[in-house]
Amino acid sequence: MHLYLILFISISFSFPQHRSFYSVGDTVSLNDQNIEFNVCHSDGHYELGENFSISNLNGLTNGGEYKVTLISMNATW
Repeated sequence: MHLYLILFISISFSFPQHRSFYSVGDTVSLNDQNIEFNVCHSDGHYELGENFSISNLNGLTNGGEYKVTLISMNATW
């Protein structure tokens, strides 16, 4: 287990471009807002298989309907 931890840390420092670019309170760039994702769970606003992008929630790009968005990502590894 100790060897895996050392390997993980050394790989993390070897490839800094794979780390997160955003911190708490940052604004997601327009380029990143336009990345499309497949919908894998329908909540009534989108159907399964449709594409979704964060720019759909940005009032500057969706015709004036502003939304507050909280992005929470967790990993259990």
